[in-house]
Amino acid sequence: MKKKLNQLTLLLFLLISQFVLAQEKNISGKVTDPAGQPLIGASIVVKENGSGTQTDIDGKFTIKADPTQTLVISYLGSKTKEISAGSSNLNIKLEDDSQTIEGVVITALGIKRKPDEITSSTQLIKSSELNQAKASNAAVGLIGKVSGLQINTVNNGVNPDTRIQLRGFRSITGNNEALIVINGVVSTAGAFTELNPEIIESVNVMKGSSGAALYGSRGSNGVIIVTTKKGSKNNEKFKVTLNSTYTFDELAFIPKVQTRFGQGYQGAQDFTENTNWGPELDGSLQPTGLGQNLYTYEARKNNIKDFFNVGSTALNSIAISAGDENGYMNFSVGNQITEGIVPGDIFKKNNFNLSAGKTAGKLSVNGNMRYTSSNTDVAGGVESSVYNSLLQVPVNVPVSEFSQGDNAAHWTYWELSPYWRLKNERRNTKTQTFEGVGELNYKFNKNISAIYRGSFRSTSSNGNRFFNGYTHPVVYWDSPLNYPSIYFVSNDNSRRLYSDLMVNFDYNLTDDITLKANIGNNITNLETNFISAQGQNLVVPGLYNISNITGNADIDDIKTKERGYAYFANLDLGYKEYLFLNVTGRKEWTSVLSAKNRSFPYGSVGMSFIPTKAFENLGSSFLDYMKISASIVSVGNAVVSPYDINDRFQPATGAGFPYADINSFAQSLAITDGNLVNEKNLSKEVNLNVEFLKRRITFDASYYSSDNTDQIIEISPSTSSGANTATINVGETRSTGLELDLGITPIKTKNFSWDFKFNYSAPKTTVTKISENSKEVPVGQFVGTVGIKAIEGQQFPTIVGVGYQRDENGNVVIDAATGDPLKQANKNLGKTTPDYILGLSTNVKYKNLKLSAVFDYRTGHVFYSGTKDDLIQNGSDIVTAENGRDPFIFPNSVIETSPGVFSPNTSVTTSGDQNYFTGIYREIDENFVLDATAFKCREIALSYDFNKKALSKTFIDALSIGFNVRNAFMVLPKQNRNYSDPEFSFTTGNNVGLSTSAQGPSTRTYGFNVNISF
Repeated sequence: MKKKLNQLTLLLFLLISQFVLAQEKNISGKVTDPAGQPLIGASIVVKENGSGTQTDIDGKFTIKADPTQTLVISYLGSKTKEISAGSSNLNIKLEDDSQTIEGVVITALGIKRKPDEITSSTQLIKSSELNQAKASNAAVGLIGKVSGLQINTVNNGVNPDTRIQLRGFRSITGNNEALIVINGVVSTAGAFTELNPEIIESVNVMKGSSGAALYGSRGSNGVIIVTTKKGSKNNEKFKVTLNSTYTFDELAFIPKVQTRFGQGYQGAQDFTENTNWGPELDGSLQPTGLGQNLYTYEARKNNIKDFFNVGSTALNSIAISAGDENGYMNFSVGNQITEGIVPGDIFKKNNFNLSAGKTAGKLSVNGNMRYTSSNTDVAGGVESSVYNSLLQVPVNVPVSEFSQGDNAAHWTYWELSPYWRLKNERRNTKTQTFEGVGELNYKFNKNISAIYRGSFRSTSSNGNRFFNGYTHPVVYWDSPLNYPSIYFVSNDNSRRLYSDLMVNFDYNLTDDITLKANIGNNITNLETNFISAQGQNLVVPGLYNISNITGNADIDDIKTKERGYAYFANLDLGYKEYLFLNVTGRKEWTSVLSAKNRSFPYGSVGMSFIPTKAFENLGSSFLDYMKISASIVSVGNAVVSPYDINDRFQPATGAGFPYADINSFAQSLAITDGNLVNEKNLSKEVNLNVEFLKRRITFDASYYSSDNTDQIIEISPSTSSGANTATINVGETRSTGLELDLGITPIKTKNFSWDFKFNYSAPKTTVTKISENSKEVPVGQFVGTVGIKAIEGQQFPTIVGVGYQRDENGNVVIDAATGDPLKQANKNLGKTTPDYILGLSTNVKYKNLKLSAVFDYRTGHVFYSGTKDDLIQNGSDIVTAENGRDPFIFPNSVIETSPGVFSPNTSVTTSGDQNYFTGIYREIDENFVLDATAFKCREIALSYDFNKKALSKTFIDALSIGFNVRNAFMVLPKQNRNYSDPEFSFTTGNNVGLSTSAQGPSTRTYGFNVNISF
């Protein structure tokens, strides 16, 4: 018995020894892609016990495993592979998996879905693509990269404004810009542009209205979901990243002007003039400007260019991150200093961002805090603009000779010196934004979890602007000029509170059927407080205080508060990983509508089908993947402001009040129907996604339509109502569009690759109804007699103004008595949205060197150029000199010989002199509505990533350097003689396409950047 016991003990010892030895066996290997390139960060996990590791920079790994166990190797974009751990040295090649290449997509309210499950059109832009040209504004970094997304930089300067719009217009008077969501929380376009682009991890663009079911009516215009960077879960030690970018801004172009006539008036030389209506240039010495200095009377090419500087922008940031499986932390600081091309213009911005999260068992906590401060200090924009003053320079004037900024010795009596404006007319705005997001996530079990997300955003903006005023000491032409001083001060505060509570369900109902559901509630509260005071004639010059003005100040004091809340549900059903159904529902309440109308329901239904997974024989070496999806969404949209439906009163000025200490108020003559209901939007879309040759070719197509009813429009009521305007539900529009995306990788080898991405979008919005009594309605502010209207049966927006009277063949009708062309008021002068937008991006990569470029082309639309109007007034435009300012026969003109009968004009001449151009020509807005076609090179970027092997003996983990150019060149139609960028507009509202000289000239940016991690 004892002998058997000893034998048993020996056997047990040998088994234990063998087990221990097996556990301690090291297995080494290398993981590569199909081209043999090492995969960095590939995951190797022992299937039986879950222990694991990752590959290093050479794709190599070492792991301890029993030879009888199984290793699971996975990498994003590759098919997961399982192999035996029996060999001590493994060479593993992973195959591409086109169906998982995009990984998980973050959709509405932070819900994560695989691309197969998404039933509407989306596009993901990662940080590397967004920041390849180092744009200081994240919105600018998206231009040309997403089909259906139109981003216009509507003005220029040290802190330009942008308009972000998806799939054209839906509402005539309401907001049509895309909703911005940052880290799962509803935010604003301003917050997006404030972000340091370097902290952005990805941007997911939800193009249709599907986001509205979860985000509410604000999501009906599409949603841009921004996710910022977090600490890596695989980086237990602190990682520090330094990024430094320095760029230069130079004038891209200035308007082309005539070089035949110089300073003067009505054909005579006049040293006081700001116009080119003088005699022909002859090179003689002539008195110029109020100092009557002698200069040669000749054209000075690009004479206004001397006024501008080369601007610069310095962007510096540092990020510190760390994390493991149970938590993460990321802290970043960013600083931007921009000096503009206008001397003295400056913009400063500081960003502080902290993200952190911790998981403890079933509970996880995440938080994000952001603080941004900015200071904008620019010249002009109070009495006039610097650029407008600069355009009023005769072509023979050497601008730099008048740089002392002395109005008494300026080149003209009739306009202030732009150099004087640099110091005496300025605007300053200081803004602070503080944002916080907190998130609690609890997993009850593997199927059920709950999440609560709360956030706040507080913004404070303090502004002041002044114009010092000026009185000319010498009076010319019996016309004394006195410019009174102006001072304006304002304070604008807002606070937004937002919260979500959501319960999530995730079940496999059977082996073939999956169910994912989300039900929840969100609440929004927004408060604003704006107060401003303005006055004239400062008593003590240079003392900028509202108590220093003469007389009473004009005061605005506006406070608003609005609240909304909603309940929503989202259901996803899946069948065998190839058929998915999505259903959403939402009931929303808003405080801006009346009690009986403030609640409205809406929802959506969508389906996706993946034939390549459903039919085994469909997939092949040629066709990798196919997805067909469709959705229909119904959404409401309340586009009125707080208190619009209430009776509103305003000070009764002009009626003897205020009198002493007594004030009075009168009811506003702009009324709003108290029974307004929300605008309704019913949108439909179908999508196709296919991939060929292991994603060497990808193709995505989307077609959508949207019927928009109960539009909220401001109309002119009958005079008997006593009101000037009335806002009611009347209008209807229909929006349609086609979007195409084509990706091609013609070359892909171990060391070299070249890819192209083409995108095409053709949004179109047609006004189908205005009201029973009207066929058109103005939208927004007009510029003189030209503006934007919504016209029944026409595309929106449409420019309307004074045009030429024409016969049925389009010939201009001439007044036989005067020779002047006849005018037609309220004429449709063209639409301001393109027929289509083409985008092209390309990347060429050789080893660690990468060259990228982005182009886009927009055509089929028009814009109004206020700059051309200014140049005509001043006699600077080329057209004013084309006929030598002599009488001419108007091209393609006719004369009405009897009612409705026209004959070609062969003898009646148009004067062609100063009076003609500053009179009848300027009165016809059609002369200033130009083809807005533009082909632009948006960005070019060249970067080099240093080899990790070369850095392995240093403290540096990664090092890259880059050179970039933005707005490298622009090709415009001949009729746009560099007047302005067609994107520029005097507003970010719906009346886009109206440009003035307040926007300034376009710039080109070039620079370099360095990125270091350790």
